[in-house]
Parts: sequence; C-alpha cells; structure tokens
Amino acid sequence: MLTAIKDYFKAAYGWEQPISIGKIDNNAERAICFYNSRTQRAAAHTFGGRALQSYRHYPVTILLRYGKGKQAAQDMAEAVFSFFDETQFTIDGRHAFALSIYDGPIDLGTDDNGVFEYSVELDIYIKKE
Repeated sequence: MLTAIKDYFKAAYGWEQPISIGKIDNNAERAICFYNSRTQRAAAHTFGGRALQSYRHYPVTILLRYGKGKQAAQDMAEAVFSFFDETQFTIDGRHAFALSIYDGPIDLGTDDNGVFEYSVELDIYIKKE
C-alpha cells in the first residue's frame, strides 16, 4: 500500500525530485521518502471485530530533504503537509483520507552536509475491498 500512496503523491502533486520508499537518497539535496511509521498508537476497535471495519489504517511517515535554504525547505514541508492533511483521495479505486497526527511538519534540523530535513506524520485510512 505504501507504493500506491507514494505513486498517488508523485502524480497528484507533480513531484519531480527523487522519491522512494524505505530509504531516502542521502546524496540528493532534494528528495522525499515514504516509510511505514514506527509511531505507536492505541489500536482502534470496532464492535464486532475487524470483519466489520470498513477502513484499514496505515500510519505513514514522510521524510523530506529539501536543500540548504531554511525558508525553502520549511515552505516545501508545509506544502507536503497541506497536500495530505485532512484530504480525501482515491487509491487503487478505493476511497482514502489522511489525517496528520501533529499540527504541522516536524523540523529535524540539518544533516552533516547542511541539508534541511522535515518529517510529516500521517494516519491514512483506505476503504477495504
């Protein structure tokens, strides 16, 4: 499912920089990567169990590297955040929606080469087949 989410972002946003899943290109000054989130949250339960749930939950972390200019990096992080937060879309023909778990992107500072990095933490819900 992470591939479908990445592909949706690339097409709908028009992202033209390096994009990946699971490992970001540390050599690129501008790149984005999608990860299965490691953030632990309490399980949401439905009366009657999983069989009665209509949506699957996918916690996703987006890591953005965006150059050595603080303002440009912050603006792009906000744009990625706004693209997903509280939006509805279609993935593989199924209804999906995303909710950010924080009020904005998380500033991770710079790497050893001075490239600014940001994280966007999302909960994405996709209608079951």
